[in-house]
Amino acid sequence: MRVSIVNCVSTAERMMQFTDDALFANAGHKEWDYVVVKWLPSPKVETYLDWLCKMVPQQCPGIKVHIVEHKTDNSVGYVPNLRAMINDGFDCAFRLNEYAGLTNTDLYAGKDWLKGLIKYAAPQRFITGLLLTPVKLDYPGRGFVDVNLGIPEPGTFCSFQFQKLYQQHYKDNLIFCQSLAGAGGYRQMCMIPYLFHHWWWKECGPWELTINWNGQPFDKLIHVAPDMRFFGRMAAAGCEFAMTDSCITYHHERVERDRKRPIGAEHLVEN
Repeated sequence: MRVSIVNCVSTAERMMQFTDDALFANAGHKEWDYVVVKWLPSPKVETYLDWLCKMVPQQCPGIKVHIVEHKTDNSVGYVPNLRAMINDGFDCAFRLNEYAGLTNTDLYAGKDWLKGLIKYAAPQRFITGLLLTPVKLDYPGRGFVDVNLGIPEPGTFCSFQFQKLYQQHYKDNLIFCQSLAGAGGYRQMCMIPYLFHHWWWKECGPWELTINWNGQPFDKLIHVAPDMRFFGRMAAAGCEFAMTDSCITYHHERVERDRKRPIGAEHLVEN
């Protein structure tokens, strides 16, 4: 089965190359489309993407790279434009394949990460893997392991500890969120990378660009953030949320977003 994987980038060429090396080497699946959305890319990102488009057909002939350019929406802020990049990516991804998912520039993927997701993909299902992350959750998360392995870049990422945790947690299994006890529900299995069928994007997408505050305190915004609202619509429409410990990744979260903005985005409000 051929699937699409979406990534977004503006300035993080060094980190993205580190991520891409792991994505390609460890996918365990040879036929997929890599959709990269660029927004106000730095010269180094442009150079890297040009190199990537030339390198992948030679070294990974089953993988195709597609570059999409996001145009700045001046009617919304900086972070909403980042969310719009994801929407652009999914629109392209689902034109290519029936299944698509999302990754990020600050992610490291373990062996057979994509093979594990594809094995358990199904039209009615949102399938994800086990995520190692330093992000603190305010609800139980079966799909999360709290650990800080450093930013996924050469010289800062603790690959030895990742491999140790990979060996500890790897299992070829399928777990449904409905079978889990405790709070959190489908949110226990909402992490990248993941795969879902095009039908859910047509029925429940796209992501809204702005947060629906609804009087929520800042530390509770995960419950009203656009990605969680999208997943919530999927759950309400009957989507089956599941995970497999045969896909194990590390996501440091918001590294490029919290670094220096790309040139041309300085005038945008934050949210």
